Amino acid sequence: MQKFFAWALVIIVAVGLLGSSTFISLFTNKAELTTRELAFTCTTDMATKYHIHPILSLVAEGKTIEVPSNIGVSLTCMHPLHTHDTTGEIHVESPEPRDFTLGDFFAVWERSLSKDRFLDYVATSTHEIVMTVDGKRNEEFGSLVLKDKQQIILEYKKK
Repeated sequence: MQKFFAWALVIIVAVGLLGSSTFISLFTNKAELTTRELAFTCTTDMATKYHIHPILSLVAEGKTIEVPSNIGVSLTCMHPLHTHDTTGEIHVESPEPRDFTLGDFFAVWERSLSKDRFLDYVATSTHEIVMTVDGKRNEEFGSLVLKDKQQIILEYKKK
């Protein structure tokens, strides 16, 4: 009985230190998760088996919008899709290879993304949202599969 209480105490302390989502994600079978669900788990550098770095640039009416640092990073959790700085470099550091999408990244960021909206910018009769990938116009938006060194530009501009 004393062993049970000792283990219970260890688990309670671990959950307290790591946070419940981090603790639970350590014991989740990642293969059973959808790619979006996996994007919301917590990971560690040691668990990384898939590692790429696409670059995201945001522009509104000719002005660069800074991509914030530490998207997907908190004191207790680092999601497989995250940023470390304001360069727009998206770190995809996953415990397994998956076709993560730009929509997955925006979901982790808790921001909107579609052909009609990104962040707080909405397409209107006078403005459009244009996405280019590696210099070519692209209409995939949220379903765009992220690739290493990919250059993604989302732009809100006059028609």
